[in-house]
Amino acid sequence: MKKLYNDRGMMKWQGLILSEHAEMMERERNIPVKTEILFDEQQLEEFDRIIHSSLHLEREVVFNMNTFGDHDLLQVKGVVLEFCRLPGQRPYVKLKGYSSRFRLEEMVSISFATGDNEYGEAD
Repeated sequence: MKKLYNDRGMMKWQGLILSEHAEMMERERNIPVKTEILFDEQQLEEFDRIIHSSLHLEREVVFNMNTFGDHDLLQVKGVVLEFCRLPGQRPYVKLKGYSSRFRLEEMVSISFATGDNEYGEAD
């Protein structure tokens, strides 16, 4: 079927977008997307083992977090004061000297502080 007029496609709707909307769409396009990090059961058990060792033996741990969705990881160091993994709640870790809780879902890696192993002995 032959068109009787020249259809400009999406160009005809450009006048309906306000400048504020265009700016908002541009800002949303530039926001970094936080990728979900998936761990297998062994890695989760290793996280739990290190966290429980730090909690009971008061050993310092270091973990990296992907909190802000960019490629710069936040490194946090401290002794575990509180650990919660209850059904229906997001698991978190609280460290001595910090007022905030750190979510397990944002952790990328966890290890004991340099020079310590699981039982507090020097490597």
